[in-house]
Amino acid sequence: MRLLWVIAVVLSGWGLGQDLIKDVSPMEVEAILKDMGVPFARKGDYRFRLELSGLEPVWLELDGCEKGRCSILALSAGFAKKVRLEELNEWNRGRRFSRAYLDKEGDPWVEWELDLAGGVTRETLRRFFRMFSQAVLPLFIEHIGFEP
Repeated sequence: MRLLWVIAVVLSGWGLGQDLIKDVSPMEVEAILKDMGVPFARKGDYRFRLELSGLEPVWLELDGCEKGRCSILALSAGFAKKVRLEELNEWNRGRRFSRAYLDKEGDPWVEWELDLAGGVTRETLRRFFRMFSQAVLPLFIEHIGFEP
């Protein structure tokens, strides 16, 4: 019985990781954004300007690119609001997967990255965008007291 299960897994492709995505092209990213209904504009080869959570711009940058295929997705959003560095340090201590910092003008930014190199599913890509939009951005906005 166990042998039949192993054979079924291998034949379905699950055991071979055929459904795993280890890199994406900018055109594949465009297709995912369109499929999710995320408004965007391409700003260069590996950069997109998005609208998420009613905020614009939210930036998506593709990194770790080789021959037009990229293994890192990075979402970021900046806010024209003065905050203390201690507030951002508090964010960084209490959160996983995201980081906050002050840019050259002293405005707060929050970033979140997804490394594809080990392999992710299409649903993981969609969840990456949803989690940034529905959890990270609203919590960060509340944390810094930003009024959109």
